[in-house]
Amino acid sequence: MNAEYTTSLLYPGNPYVEALPPMLAGQELIRALASVPLYSTSDRDRSTGERLQLLSALYEFYQPLTMTLDLYCEVYNAMQHCYGQYTPQRETAALQQGYAAMQGKAVAASIGGGNSFSVVGVSGLGKSTALQRVLSLFPQIIHHERYNGQMLCCQQIPYLVVQTPHDGSVKAMILDIYLQLDALLGTSYQHYALAHKLTLDVLVSQLNQIVRVNHVGLLVIDELQNIAYRKNGIRFINFLVQLINGAGVSICMVGTPRVLQVLQQEFRSARRTTGLIYDRLPDDKEFALLLHGLWHYQYTRFATDLTPEMQSWLYRKTQGIPDVLVKLLYNAQKLCILDGREKLDYEVLESAFLKNLGMVSDYMAELATVRVPRPQREVKHSPAAIRSPEAAAPHDLRGTLRATKKSGRPPLDAYVDYIKGEVEL
Repeated sequence: MNAEYTTSLLYPGNPYVEALPPMLAGQELIRALASVPLYSTSDRDRSTGERLQLLSALYEFYQPLTMTLDLYCEVYNAMQHCYGQYTPQRETAALQQGYAAMQGKAVAASIGGGNSFSVVGVSGLGKSTALQRVLSLFPQIIHHERYNGQMLCCQQIPYLVVQTPHDGSVKAMILDIYLQLDALLGTSYQHYALAHKLTLDVLVSQLNQIVRVNHVGLLVIDELQNIAYRKNGIRFINFLVQLINGAGVSICMVGTPRVLQVLQQEFRSARRTTGLIYDRLPDDKEFALLLHGLWHYQYTRFATDLTPEMQSWLYRKTQGIPDVLVKLLYNAQKLCILDGREKLDYEVLESAFLKNLGMVSDYMAELATVRVPRPQREVKHSPAAIRSPEAAAPHDLRGTLRATKKSGRPPLDAYVDYIKGEVEL
């Protein structure tokens, strides 16, 4: 899209900040983030095939949670902070220093300016989905032509999303970033890097230049738990720190609690990865709001009322994990439609849970014995909390809780040790 400028109170006269969409809040933000597929009670009278297709609406429905609103604020502020440091003088200096480093004539100076934060939560909580909804409110590429009557021919990429390589390879990550940029800009960064067999040091210096010249505001690194228990985990984190300093880009790191063992190993990394940490949804108004929204989409012939008893039963079965809840409701309705029962009840829900989610039934039972801790927004990295990645986590929950309490650490640490982010459906 072509840039449309809105005056910035914090960074007046900065075209990159002023090209970002105005910040939303309140009901306007909730409406923008929500996804509510069309539904009519007459849909229950459709044919079996049509109703089975319409069931996918359960996966398209999205109710913004507290986590989503937090993420929007963090993402917007990270982009704004990054672009707020862009000035003609700093850009010129950064490009000159980066080029000199690539030629081996100087060591690249620390440009800084970027912000970083982490988003840590159990698998199935909806971290990636929440980020997708938040990022959908921003254009992925903005074309600048003129600003305040002056020529400004460049492009701005508010965000890029990449997955952490399964082996934690820094080179694979850089090539993936190049691939994303090539798809957006029609460039050939990845082909050039592969054709010339560039060394890792040159790739890192080159990436700093490319990110800077294309005005990338936020780099989202998803599935960061892939670096856990790998020897190159700290090397990967150090690469991200170097990217923040060298390119001035903001970075959002997303992963399950397993990644905390790597992030907490040294203060330099820990201080740059403070951010948001989330557990399961507690059995409160937020879970009830999500459940009532999903319950609305019934495609069986006969509707079933959602009673307080049914709500409590569903929470016990799903333990407040949205992905498990959606899958249970989807498979229960599918079972109802296919076997002709055409009405949701406890028996159908139990059958669907055992048939389609049986692999996580033991895990859900274990979670039911652990009280959902109070929300803890900031990840605190204290020396007492730093643990060696080689230390094997106990597999007995009660023993883990006792050991944690004895060492003076908060109970959440025991939960992190135990859960390891292993809710894979």
